[in-house]
Amino acid sequence: MDPSALYLEHLDRINRIAEALCTRHGVRGADAEDFTSEVRLRLLQDDYAVLRKYRGASSMPTFLTVVIGNLFRDYRIKRWGKWRPSAEAKRRGEAAVLLETAVYRDGRSFDDACRLLQSNGRVDVDAGELRRIMAELPRRIRVRQDDDASLDSVATTEETDDLVLENERRDRLLAAESALRRALTRLDPEDRLIITMHFFEGISIADIARALGLPAKPLYPRIKRLLDALAGQLVSEGIGPDYLQAVREALV
Repeated sequence: MDPSALYLEHLDRINRIAEALCTRHGVRGADAEDFTSEVRLRLLQDDYAVLRKYRGASSMPTFLTVVIGNLFRDYRIKRWGKWRPSAEAKRRGEAAVLLETAVYRDGRSFDDACRLLQSNGRVDVDAGELRRIMAELPRRIRVRQDDDASLDSVATTEETDDLVLENERRDRLLAAESALRRALTRLDPEDRLIITMHFFEGISIADIARALGLPAKPLYPRIKRLLDALAGQLVSEGIGPDYLQAVREALV
């Protein structure tokens, strides 16, 4: 298809994906409008050079979601500067770097950052340890000043002690979550994207449907079938019904 026609056909979707990214990352008002305008401009540049790269290996909505996500990362670096973790975070290792990045660069609350780290499969650290790390990292100015989250939610020593009592259960739950991450890798790319967007990034089904160009109503039974399939794979790996239910509750 002619790239100009492709651009016009998907212009509404382009705008919705850009707006959804801004909403998810706390970019509001004029900044959100600037980013959406920049996305349209970048897609028009060099005679639609970006759109000319589309070869049909994925659906057009998936292609646009990836492209606009990359543009957002570029925009964030240009707008707020390139993020560099502190020396203390680097000394403490990957979990500390990821935690510091989520809180101070991305403007997430501690609890939200904790959930993100525990679900991404890159680190295996429980909430109590993450709280200890957070308390010992240097305080930094948030990249986005309009975020209402604060570090006041960091636990006191007493609260941390209480969390230690739950370590055994958390260890078993982490094993269940690790099994879940392995099960996710076995899904088709679009199914995995849907599950990740909805349960791990908190995007509504309506917004997912708009972003991926899918009808919203069939997504509900589709997600249920995917959850049932994931549950079956967890059972096959020896995850008992009590922890299977805990994983379900964490997702839902």
